[in-house]
Order: sequence, then C-alpha cells, then structure tokens
Amino acid sequence: MPLDKKILGLCNKAIRNPVAPLFLLFLITYVFSAGAHLYSVDELSSYFTTRAIAERGSLNIAYAIPLFHELGFLEWVPENVSTYYSAYGVLHASLAVPLYFLGTWLGVVQWKIIGLLYSPVISAASGCLVYAISRRLAHSRRMSVALSLLYCFATIAWPYAKFFFDVTTASAMQLASVYFLLDATANRRSTLLSGSFAALSVLARVTQILILPPMIIYVVFKTRGRLSAKLATIGAFMIPLITGAVLYGYLNSLRLQLSSPLGLLSYFAASLPPFRLSQLLVGTYGMLLSSGPGLFIYTPLCALGLFSLLFSDRWHNWEGFILFSFFFSNLIFSSLLPFWSGWIAWGPRYLVTSVPYLILPLAPILHSIKTSITRTMVLVCATAVGIFSNLMGVLINFLYDFGYLYDIGAVGFRSPNPIPPETWIPSFSPLRASWDLIWSEKFPACYYPYVPEVFYLKARYDLYLYDTYGLYALVFFCAIVLLASSWLVVTVRRNVPD
Repeated sequence: MPLDKKILGLCNKAIRNPVAPLFLLFLITYVFSAGAHLYSVDELSSYFTTRAIAERGSLNIAYAIPLFHELGFLEWVPENVSTYYSAYGVLHASLAVPLYFLGTWLGVVQWKIIGLLYSPVISAASGCLVYAISRRLAHSRRMSVALSLLYCFATIAWPYAKFFFDVTTASAMQLASVYFLLDATANRRSTLLSGSFAALSVLARVTQILILPPMIIYVVFKTRGRLSAKLATIGAFMIPLITGAVLYGYLNSLRLQLSSPLGLLSYFAASLPPFRLSQLLVGTYGMLLSSGPGLFIYTPLCALGLFSLLFSDRWHNWEGFILFSFFFSNLIFSSLLPFWSGWIAWGPRYLVTSVPYLILPLAPILHSIKTSITRTMVLVCATAVGIFSNLMGVLINFLYDFGYLYDIGAVGFRSPNPIPPETWIPSFSPLRASWDLIWSEKFPACYYPYVPEVFYLKARYDLYLYDTYGLYALVFFCAIVLLASSWLVVTVRRNVPD
C-alpha cells in the first residue's frame, strides 16, 4: 500500500476513534483550568531539577539553594553545600524539559509554561487510558467514555491536573502499564511494554513499587501454556523492571550521596513506616472519610466503586484482583505514614494514583441505572458532589484555603503536629474554605502582597488564561468544548471497531 494511502487510513481511523475527541476535551479543559504557576516547595524543587537538566545536564540543584532561602524555605534545604538533589522522582522533571526549552524559545517564564501545559497533557492522557483500559475489559464504547468522563471531571484527578506533582506522572505510567498488562499473557510485546511502564511509574514515584507484586502475580497465574512459554513471559515482564531498578539505584545513590547503589537497601529499610494498628485505623479512616482530606468526601464515586469492586460478581476475577490490590496496597502504606493526610494539599494526594481503579468498577452500577431508580439517584448525586467539590479545588488556589482557615482559627495547620486536629472538623474543611472564598470580598486579595509570584496567580479564580485574556479565553474554551463534545458523540454512535 502506498505511504500516502496508509497515512490517510491511519488518520481516518483516528478521527473515528473516541480517544481523539476525549483527549481534546480533557486537554482544553485542563489547560483552561490551569493556574500556570507552582503550588509548593515540592514542585519548586522538581522545577529546579528540570532547569538543572536543561541547562547543566545534571540533577544537582545546589545552584538553587539561595533561591530557596530567598523565598523563605530556610528549614527545607542546607546551607553551604556543593551538591543537593530533589527528594522526588526524576521522571516528571525530565519529561518537562521540552516545555522548559519551549518557554525559553517563546521568551516566557519557564515555570509558567510548565504549570500551564505539563500536568494537563499528562492528565488528559490518563483520562484516555481509562477509556482504553475499560475497552480492554470488554466494556462498550459508551460505557468506556462515561467512565473516562467521570474520572476526569468528578474526581480529584481534575484539581491535580493543575499541579506539577509527581503523582500525576506516576498515575499515567501506571495506567499505561495496566493497559498492556491486560494483554500481557497473550502478547509478548505487551508484556515488555507493561513492565517498561511499570518501571517508569516507579521512576516517577518510588511508592509505585507497591504495584509490582500484584502485577507479577497476575502475569504468573494468567499465563497459559508450557513452562518455557510462562518463563519467557515472566522474563519479558521482569527485564525492564530490573533495568529500571538498576537505573533507580544509581540515581538515588547520587541523590543520597551513598557510596554504592546497594546502600539503598539499608536506606529503604530505615525509611519504611513501622506497623501500628492504631495508626493504620486512624490513617485509613482519615484518608477515606475525614472532612479534611477524606477521599470519599471529595470523590463519592470512589465509595461506590469500592462497593462494586467488593460485592459485584463482575469483579471476582484476576482483573478485579489487580484493581483492588492497587488501591488497597496504596491505602495501607499511606495510612501508616506519619503525614498520611499529605497536607497542605487538596484532598488525599497519596491516593491520586488509586482513583482510576475505583472508577473502573462503576461499570456494573452504570449498567443498572435503567432498571433501578435508587441506583440512578445515588449515582447522579455522587457525580454532582464530585464535580462540585473538585470544581472548588480548580477555581480557588488551595493555598488560599489554608491561609483562610488559619485566619479563622485553624491554628493546627502551622503547628509541629503532622496531623492537625482541624483535619477532623467539618467547619475547617478546605471545601468550606473554597466556598467562602468564592463569595468573599476580602479574601483572597488580602494575601497578594505577602506571597512569592511563583506560587500564586494574584486573582480570585486560579485560572491563568481567563485572568490573562478574559472573555476571549472563555469563548474560545467553550467553542473547543462544543466541537470536541460533538465529535465525541459522533464517534460513540459509530458502530465500528476501535
């Protein structure tokens, strides 16, 4: 077949696939929602790593120590050292390098370009991967599109598309790994790709190592055939993991200034949280149900997804095992951490990577809404609450929320206590603070003179394009959303294979 006809065939196939309009819809929404700035010292250290890679070809950010001190983070970084490394994964800092060069070429402050584009692109890809995984689980196009839309607009994935945190990159790599994992036992290439993306997920965030045991168990028990074929499949999955482990060990021996990558073993052994039943129970309850960072408060759909995962026969299989183990292992590990709330942040940031695996199990509930008014109402209410609560996190900079809460008496947020008592008090919830700030005339403008520009868009709403271009940006956004939505409806109605 001539090359031009092959290209036309691929373009025609892409146009008829819902992935293209879904990506456009998610991307334009997330870019319009972006604040185009950083939100924490964590993101700042990752940005400085991006800058060091782009300008120096190094991970050493000792050059940025005076900038940290200038911004007031004296307790975060040492003084008078020649080597200093970010404590966070290197993958998202590396992937942001092209955007750094783009900002340089356009003559725009680089952290604004990264804040405007990086996480929106990664998060939009994650939404499309949710669709692709749903299709691989044998759900219809309409069901898969519905699950993807719920994930992107009714969960904490929406606010986190604004942040330069490592969790968004780790989540995207994990979803890509799961997509190929579901075909890994039948396709050796998919096995290799699944292991590769799993390794990249760990390079993005080290706690992603928790997903590896369930994935290995899945590959071992799902692979059929002779022992030689099973060993070859397992080997294809393990090779990229071993390669990634060697690379990770080398990078961290540099970052931690260890004499050997093997020194990481003692480092990790010392850093693992001790098991305490009381800590586990408090942390689990707090991460799921507390009025501060509770996942089910910000995203009620996750509670329905967990119920479906546990009690629906549809998920009593190896695929259900993967979904549940990803959520459960992350929940248990994070609950044992002294700072399990992850605050100051929007919702339970340690559980961001687990959210897709509580949205995918909603399929049986969505199937039943035509025959059950009760389930329909519950699903509609949970979706409405999820959209509303996370829209609050999109419109208002969560740092304003915590400043406001401190001003009205939530003193624990600036105390040495890792879990402030206000975590459990509904009147001190960031959701309540965002709602108050939307209508307040005094806030958040009172904070503008006291904060560095890198952390704040000095506007009521944390929407960079709207603040910069006003009505023009809003009209353009609405036009693209209408175009993408119409395109999506057409592709869903087409009875053609993906």
